This record gives sequence, C-alpha cells and structure tokens, in this order.
Amino acid sequence: MADDANKKGSSPPEDVAPELTPEETTGRTDDRRISDFVRRAVSAGVGAARNSKEDIMRAAANEVRSWLEHLNLNDELAKALSKMVIEVKTEIRFRPSEDGRMVPETTNEVKVKPPGQ
Repeated sequence: MADDANKKGSSPPEDVAPELTPEETTGRTDDRRISDFVRRAVSAGVGAARNSKEDIMRAAANEVRSWLEHLNLNDELAKALSKMVIEVKTEIRFRPSEDGRMVPETTNEVKVKPPGQ
C-alpha cells in the first residue's frame, strides 16, 4: 500500500493542500490585480458619468431659467388670445326630478375659430 501512495500520478491525501508552482501563484495574483484594476476603472467611469450628468443637468437648468426670465409670458399670451375667436354656447334646462325638486341639465359647446373667420 505504501508503494501505491508513492506511485506517479497518485493524488496526495485529502487533508494535505497541494503545493502551487510559482506560475500558478503568479497567475492568481495577476488575476486579482486585473480584477481590482477593472473594478476601479468601472467605478471611475460610473463616477465620471454621474458627474457629467449632473453638469449637463445644471447647464440645462441654467439655460431654461435664463430663457424663462427673458420671456414675457403676459404679452405672448395676450398676442395669442387676441388673434383667436372662442365661441361658447351653453344651455341650462331645469327639469323636475322624482322627488319634486328642480334639477339643472346643462349642455356645452365650445368652438375655437381660426383668425379671420
């Protein structure tokens, strides 16, 4: 039996860890270094994207704020309304209900006509 354990190709006992060659150890360390590098690179990329998004949103908000400050909404609305014709027709009828009270019934019709008609 002792001869069987010493034969080439036999595996060591399970409670003894196999010895690693320098190539195997170096490969695992390189894998860890590469993994750490990739993790840091992805983290940096995500951080840069987040900062870029915040910068773009800040610039867009400033542009919209500036445009709204220079926009005279009252005058623009008055110009738009002065060119429109709005026709509103409303009918209100009172009908008696079953309990004898008067109940209003309404019908509405609204038309917006283009300018010049």
